[in-house]
Amino acid sequence: MKLIDSISFPGSKLGGGMKTGSGDDRYAFDEAAGWACVIDGATDVGPVRIFKAAESDAARYAEIFAAEIVNGPADTREIPQAWFARLLPRIRAAVEREVKIPLKDAPLASYPTAAATWVRARKGKLEGATLGDSIAIVKSPDGAVTVFGETTKASDEQVRARTVMAMTPKDRLKWLQDLRAIHNTPKGYWVFGVQPEAAAHIVYQTADAPPGTKVLAMTDGFYRLVSPYERYTDEQLIDAVVARGLGALMRELRGMEASPEDDAKIGRFKTSDDATALLLEV
Repeated sequence: MKLIDSISFPGSKLGGGMKTGSGDDRYAFDEAAGWACVIDGATDVGPVRIFKAAESDAARYAEIFAAEIVNGPADTREIPQAWFARLLPRIRAAVEREVKIPLKDAPLASYPTAAATWVRARKGKLEGATLGDSIAIVKSPDGAVTVFGETTKASDEQVRARTVMAMTPKDRLKWLQDLRAIHNTPKGYWVFGVQPEAAAHIVYQTADAPPGTKVLAMTDGFYRLVSPYERYTDEQLIDAVVARGLGALMRELRGMEASPEDDAKIGRFKTSDDATALLLEV
């Protein structure tokens, strides 16, 4: 699988203003092994920071996630769920080596998490493993389009954001902390965190992928062009990226995110989100 184009841009801070660092998204790929991954570290909202030195806990966790994928890639004979079941304990161990507060003593709202979509070309198929709101659009040479990931998560967040953005900043942070505190629990939601049992909740999908199949893997910040902005459909977005390149689409995206006053109306927690995308070809 060949990497054709890539882009990763930081967005704005949760409380307003643009980030000065690299943002909380990362990506990793191995052309020879035929896999790629986009990783969206979840914005820090907890009452304490847990890493000793990092741009943000979210950014450092995304870096650790990417490094562990590269250091111990999946065996071509195993399904993604089995590989992630081995990977997540390694990620937790890597986190434990760097934290200033032992995870067992830290509030769950401060635990690092990430959404991610991992794709692999194998035996004429494209496999996808997703947790969270990242997405991959797959288009084969005959025009068939398949979407990996849970696209409804973007619209669900839009509905929640319209309510939450009307709150005071203090109440908004409390709401976000309460939500983060139920991640990877039976009463909450599942993402790539430091809990190995999350591997059992991966959304696993496959699609036919003959040579020439294009794949657009992206974090939810880039997928905003589809939801909530409705500038493109899934198929139109991958076609536009192939025709015009990721840079042109990123500029178009940021042009639609100029006004913080529209956040509550549109339904977005941040005026511009970290946005990462990879264009790949099988």
